[in-house]
Amino acid sequence: MDTPPIIADYAQVIQTSLAPVFLLAGTGGFVGIYVTRLGRVSDRLNEVIDTNLSRANRQRQLIYLRKRTLILQAAVILGVVAGFCTCSAILNLLSGALAIRLRPENLVWYFGGAIASLMASLVAFLFELIVSGHSMLLQIKMDRDQES
Repeated sequence: MDTPPIIADYAQVIQTSLAPVFLLAGTGGFVGIYVTRLGRVSDRLNEVIDTNLSRANRQRQLIYLRKRTLILQAAVILGVVAGFCTCSAILNLLSGALAIRLRPENLVWYFGGAIASLMASLVAFLFELIVSGHSMLLQIKMDRDQES
């Protein structure tokens, strides 16, 4: 039994529209990681505020946490922009397949924006990891110096 052409056409529309969903799912995963790290920075901020550190040490910790917060906020915003661009591309694909005729050249901009935003969010995340790692190494060095 042959599949009616209308069913094959709808199946093609669904396949075309759902392919970018994998990009959207991956982007959502990255944003989730960024938000989790941002939550950990917030917990650390509360810990710094609640402990009796010297003024200089507390100030240094707050500057460090502010830097990490700003970097992670940028990563989250860029990740959300990537998700928005991906959703726009999906909408454009779906509307094109249904002959609603949004401008097909927008598809290049939507996917390009999604990929560029996702790459920028990953760069911001890498920068945050470098800042975090540098701080950990500095804390280890300071602890060793205090033991000596």
